[in-house]
Parts: sequence; C-alpha cells; structure tokens
Amino acid sequence: GKGAAPAPAPAPAPAPAPAPAPAPSGSGYPFGSRKDAYIAGIKPTNASNAEMDAAIARCYYAWKAENVVTVPTVPGGLAISFGHSPTVLTVSEGMGYGMLLAVLMHGHDPDAKALFDGLLTTVRARPAMGVVKHFGDFGHHLMDWRLAIDGRSSDEANEGFNAMDGDQDIAMALLMADRQWGSSGTWNYKQEGINTINAMKVYNHKPDGTTKGLATPHVSRTSDYMIGHFRAYQKATGDNFWNLAIERSYELIERMQTVYSPGVGIMPDFIVGTDTAAPYPSPGGMGDFVDTEMHYYANAQRNPWRWGTDYVLSGDERWKNVTNKLMNVFKKDNGGDPARTATGYRLDGSPMDRPFPAWSPLGMIGPQLCGAMVDASHQDYLNALWT
Repeated sequence: GKGAAPAPAPAPAPAPAPAPAPAPSGSGYPFGSRKDAYIAGIKPTNASNAEMDAAIARCYYAWKAENVVTVPTVPGGLAISFGHSPTVLTVSEGMGYGMLLAVLMHGHDPDAKALFDGLLTTVRARPAMGVVKHFGDFGHHLMDWRLAIDGRSSDEANEGFNAMDGDQDIAMALLMADRQWGSSGTWNYKQEGINTINAMKVYNHKPDGTTKGLATPHVSRTSDYMIGHFRAYQKATGDNFWNLAIERSYELIERMQTVYSPGVGIMPDFIVGTDTAAPYPSPGGMGDFVDTEMHYYANAQRNPWRWGTDYVLSGDERWKNVTNKLMNVFKKDNGGDPARTATGYRLDGSPMDRPFPAWSPLGMIGPQLCGAMVDASHQDYLNALWT
C-alpha cells in the first residue's frame, strides 16, 4: 500500500485460556444471575452488584420507552428507532443492539422475549435483497442495513446490502436466546444464529479471516473485530474459521498500534490494503466514504467495549494489551476525568476538536467502561466511569 511502513516481526501469541463448554440450550440466564464468572479483569468497587443492576435496569427501561417502535409494513414487527428520524426507521446496528439488550434483560423485564421476537420478526422480514439478488440465497440470513420510515428497504430498487456489525450482534443475540429460552418455540434461535454466522463467513469475510467491505473489499473496519462474538461463533458451529478471524484481527490491530501509532497505541476506524503485506490506515473516503476514517472516531470508539468484554471472559492477554494502550491514551488526555474525553483521536494520540462538529462524546465514553475492566491500574478510572 502507498506510504506503508514495513511490517514488524509478529509478536508471539500467548496461548488463550481454554474455552468453556457451551451452556445447554434453554438453560436460562436471568438478568443479574451472574452464572459465568469473569476469569480476568476488574469491576467497579464503588457500587454493589445490586446497585449496578438497578442502575442498568433504569437505563434499559428508559431506553426501551424512548426507542422501541412498531413497523408499519411488518405484522408483529418491532424496531429500534434511528434517532426518530423522519426518513429512516431503523438500521441493522440498532436492531442488533436491541436484540442483545432484550435477551440480557430477561428475568427482569417480563416482556423481554416479546421484544426480542418482535425485533427478530422485522430482521427476517427485511433481508439484504441486494446480497440475495447478486450473490445468493444465503443473503436471506443477513438484514438490509437500513429501513425507510415505512419499514421497507431504503433502497428504491429493494436491493439493500447488509452491515456486518449489525448482523454480528444479531447472530450473537440469537445464540444467547438459545441459551436463554431454548430453540423449540416459534423460532429456532440456534439455527437462525448459525444461518447468519455462515452467511457472514461467505459474504463479509475473506478465506483468511479478514473482514471486508462491499464496494472496496480490501477495506476492513476495526469495530467489526468482535472477538468475543467470533469465539461464540466457533463454539456454535465448530468451524475453526472463526479462530482464523481472531488471529487476523489481532495481526491487523497490532500493526496499526505499532507501525502507525508507535508509542501511543491508537487504531483508525478503517484499514485499507488488506490484500497486501502492508495494510495501512484509510486515507478517507473508502469505508464509510467520510474524511475521518484514518482517526479513532465513530466506528473505532466501540473497540474497548468489544475487546474488554472478550478479555474478562476469555483471558486472552493479547486483547488486554491492545485495550490497555487505548485506555492509557484516554487517561493521559482527559486527566482521569472521563467527561473530558475527546470525540475522536488522531493516531499520534492528539485529540480532535472538543466538541467535534455534530458528534457527541458520549459514544466515546461508554465503551471505555468495558475497556477499563482489563487491568487493575484503571480501578480509579473505572469507578469514575461508573459514577
């Protein structure tokens, strides 16, 4: 790739912790039950489990009241509103977030399963028909990435494509639903999840595990590296491809942190040139077709959430180390006050404007709570994030 530095020698990969056996289908996991203990990391010390559960529940019910809407053209369908836009009803990312929240809140919200099934009804009623028409029937297991306000595809020709991050959360939520409720009811959650996992393998990945974009297949979005999801997909399918996806994700992130953000440890929203020996940060206009793709911004901001949650459950030290570098950048910049976090960061660690035009820093702050869980050196900062 142009302007790319030579690749560093790869660091030896520590052996990941042994994967626990999948929980039985329908074994249940009511909110607050904490059946799966964290095997690594820390948690806030300034609130009890009961206090944290109560705060999460308050936020959940407020979110639900504000954002769950019906879908005019899908009988029984529900959606997560796209900011109450006058033209867009929902996007698949929001649907995935909603399904994750619904399955997690079962045991506290008596209507959690009804919410989950209503969202799933919409997801399956609105497949990515652009994938179906141009690539194959497996596209029926991927969701159209954006729906118009009437609940139909926002693509006038009904040839919408998928957004990998939305489908990843949808697939993960389906696997969680199988554990929560079993798969012998109206929906076979386990099979639906596996169908989406296999479709993403074909359409959203290269054979070596690299994630890919549509218009520019050699572009990869760092926030699609959902490592904990990849581990769950491997357990559900027995397909070692997902271990390849973990290895490739680490290889790309380690390169960004060491070659393009030396001594700092930031990664960009998008990486390009993934078909070469020297991938490099997007110069802009190649992923989301915006000029912030070379920065840690609206996509990469989710990375501490994805990688922090993986580390506390897997113990894979690589993702602790990757996340630690990010957390140290934030703490150095904001002086230990999460509210002073910038809305984005350049690869040299310098903050983008406060506030950066049209972007709230809240999306940058929330994921740090999971990132701060990876190491005891962040205990005070984690407590401040919780507060």
